[in-house]
Amino acid sequence: MNGMSAVVRPAADAPRAPAREGSPSRRDGVSRVERVSARPPLASIGLYVHIPFCASRCPYCDFATAPARTALRSRYMDALDTEIRREGGRLGRPRVATLYVGGGTPSLLEPREVARLAASLQEAFDLRPFEATVEANPATLDRARLEAWLALGLTRLSLGAQSFDATGLRALGRTHQPEDSAAAVAVARAARLDVNLDLIFGWPGQTIAAWERDLEVAVALGPDHVSCYPLELRLDPDGSVPNWPGGGWPVLERWRQAAAAAQPDDAGIARMYRVAERSLGRAGYRHYEIANWARPGKRSLHNLGYWRDRDWLGVGAGAHTHLGGARSANPVDLRAYIEGVESGNARAVDGDSDPSSENAMLALRLDSGLDLERYAARFGDTEAARVRSALREVEPAHLVRMTDRYARLTARGRLLASEVFIRLLP
Repeated sequence: MNGMSAVVRPAADAPRAPAREGSPSRRDGVSRVERVSARPPLASIGLYVHIPFCASRCPYCDFATAPARTALRSRYMDALDTEIRREGGRLGRPRVATLYVGGGTPSLLEPREVARLAASLQEAFDLRPFEATVEANPATLDRARLEAWLALGLTRLSLGAQSFDATGLRALGRTHQPEDSAAAVAVARAARLDVNLDLIFGWPGQTIAAWERDLEVAVALGPDHVSCYPLELRLDPDGSVPNWPGGGWPVLERWRQAAAAAQPDDAGIARMYRVAERSLGRAGYRHYEIANWARPGKRSLHNLGYWRDRDWLGVGAGAHTHLGGARSANPVDLRAYIEGVESGNARAVDGDSDPSSENAMLALRLDSGLDLERYAARFGDTEAARVRSALREVEPAHLVRMTDRYARLTARGRLLASEVFIRLLP
């Protein structure tokens, strides 16, 4: 979907970069990961914890997932515990300002597994988050599991509703029913939790009217936050394929090719995005990021840490980390992740990362935009001039709005953000 790539679905409402494997660059025999680990203790970080287990595989998903009944589950939880404790020690037990537990389906963890996770997090870090989010499938939330997450400090639930249309759920290969989402929201509200609803649009055969109905139902449920992502189908094998039994990539590839052929065209996807802007705006939600809307005071603090280019640590299979300007990632393959932790291997550093360009692109995703003065103070006048010049090039197309200090995407620019971002690359 050429014009819509900037609104790609990350995974629930948590933005995770595409997995790009890279090897640590060596200088004087010391890797970038080791140099970051040796830095002075951090005051605070965002912490992302990945739980890959799912009851079944959603055929469109390309994140690090694995069967809930995998024989590797116990070893994975052991490895996760080891990584959490190791990283907490390396970083000097920093305060966790925001916590996000994503997947996969974290809500599938048994209460004893949640309790163990809580114990390792509390021992390894100063766990006093302003916000603690857990992703959940609407059909997997029960009282015992919820109580375990509440004991960890949960403040916010991100529900993978995706659609309230039975046809849409079948088209996406989801196993829950439309009514499950409303029940899960009611349970979350009874526990006094903030709620995000994750929605997907552009599924095979979806009409504008069907998308409008999904938005109406979402608004009627009264969530604090709504994330809307177009269905994007990766047509090359992802790293989690070896985690699943069965036909492997050929089966997924056939499903994705058939689904892509039945999706609305680019113009239809663009129209659906505008429908979401209007519907959620009328309902009082602020469109604060390309794919995210929130009630006043209810923006995702953890995700804001990503978009504002702050420090965060990711633990678990496929998790990404950004510390001291260096980006790194864990393997997506469960066995490779487990063996890497057991052998003490460092995360793979993204040697192709360009901190200045990434900072600009992340800032532009937000409605507050890019502060060019702060950007120049951080990256230098020459880099700031390059970025300003690149943005001036697309200003006549009404993709950005420029002032002396700020650059912000216009409504048209949010729709065509990839056309802006590509010009910011060095």
